[in-house]
Amino acid sequence: MGSDSAKRELLKALEEKARRRRYTLIKQLFPDTGPYRRELYPKHLEFFRAGSLHRERLFMAANRVGKTVAGGCELTYHMTGEYPVWWEGHRFDRPVQCLAAGDTSTTTRDIIQNKLLGGLWGTPEFGSGLLPGDKLGKPTPARGVANLYEGITVEHTSGGTSRLMLRSYEQGRKIFQGTEQDFIWLDEEVPKNVYDEALIRTMTTQGLVAITFTPLAGLTELVIDFLEARHEQVPL
Repeated sequence: MGSDSAKRELLKALEEKARRRRYTLIKQLFPDTGPYRRELYPKHLEFFRAGSLHRERLFMAANRVGKTVAGGCELTYHMTGEYPVWWEGHRFDRPVQCLAAGDTSTTTRDIIQNKLLGGLWGTPEFGSGLLPGDKLGKPTPARGVANLYEGITVEHTSGGTSRLMLRSYEQGRKIFQGTEQDFIWLDEEVPKNVYDEALIRTMTTQGLVAITFTPLAGLTELVIDFLEARHEQVPL
């Protein structure tokens, strides 16, 4: 009997460990050691670090290099207030108002929302994304788009609540109107007028705007602006 009891306790402990690992994905990224250790991702670290110096940032790179993961990670750190010990980017010491947007409602749902949440409310996958499952509140469904959420709440380490809005560029610059944001993450290249509106929405808060995309459209006005700004920067 004692042996059976010990086996059940071991199995229970292993299941709990697996559960915690499943719902704390953010803590498994950019580790100190191993095949995915931080030092192998210098561009990601540079992108994070630049947030302590610049309000506007662009992570422009080829497909499948982890741009969306970088944007989602930073958003998660800000929303939870749980920054890793190695973090050198900007820090908020309070709950934040955030907005994340993709080019269409479908890509916002299938890429950004899925990356952050892991799945839909009420399913075992909910909370297995970058946002920790034990920090998430019940999301608010969007109107007119199946399985898309428009609002997500996240428990902040201070005891308050951070709030995230999910939007798409196809809605135009009105997606930002009437709001003040601390952090805006734009995944995929954004129309210039929508980007300009995003900047306006972070002026009062002195917030940050981060963009992650592959330049499939070539040297657009937005890409040129960032490239020129990079060459004009003076090292501190």
